[in-house]
Amino acid sequence: MLQVLVPTDFSNNSYNALYYVAKLFKTKECTFHLINVCGVLGNVDIETAQVESTQGLDAMTHRLVRDVGNNSKHHFEKVSLCRNMTKGVADYAKEHPIDLMVIGNKAKEEGANIMFGNNAMQLVREVNQCPVLIVPLEIDFKNVDKMAFISNYANPIAEENVKALLFFSNLMDSSLVPMSIEEGKGTDAMAKNKAKFLKAVSKNLSKEVVLPMFEDKVKTILQFVELWNIDMLCMVYYPHHFFLEFIGKGIIKDLNTKLSVPFLILPDRPK
Repeated sequence: MLQVLVPTDFSNNSYNALYYVAKLFKTKECTFHLINVCGVLGNVDIETAQVESTQGLDAMTHRLVRDVGNNSKHHFEKVSLCRNMTKGVADYAKEHPIDLMVIGNKAKEEGANIMFGNNAMQLVREVNQCPVLIVPLEIDFKNVDKMAFISNYANPIAEENVKALLFFSNLMDSSLVPMSIEEGKGTDAMAKNKAKFLKAVSKNLSKEVVLPMFEDKVKTILQFVELWNIDMLCMVYYPHHFFLEFIGKGIIKDLNTKLSVPFLILPDRPK
């Protein structure tokens, strides 16, 4: 049974993430761990916060059943945490066999105080034992026909991440589009990593796309997503390599505000 963690602050964006993943996994046995951080220890009104959190989690599950129907394959664990949001969610993910974390992306008009702000970026860094799926608010659920995987292959793609990509590709009956950006001559090691990965996903593989740098990586990726009609974007989070550059230069933040498709972030796993 799949174990799916969905942090929620009861905003529309966090509900949309739950709705999306419930539709995505409609044929799969799943336990959805709905986590709401209701306050921090020392709050003088913590009991009231816990009651409101419990009521909010109940209302969220009722809303989901109303919107998508009662699915006997889906089960819910509703948890109210009275502690720091990032640490609370990250510790819960480490203490339970979580297969996927799903975060709702904020809409353009929503404030910076909701889930996908600094807290969510910290979660992407802290929850490194499972993939993280970021779901844009302003999208309707639709089947993913083309799922793009972006890498420069400086590191080997871990077997667990290959399995995750194939799982999503098979689940959605989608083709996997490998994409890379030309950044000068690659090494023999990069070529070997790439060849090994392409062989591993060959049954699901679409034509590879290699693009020159247009203006910057963000614009290159966004143009690629639009021109190739990509329905889901996937990358690996390397804390000390390719993805760190993305975080350091704010590229994830830019992609988050501009990307209109779900964004699957795979953890850096042992090779």
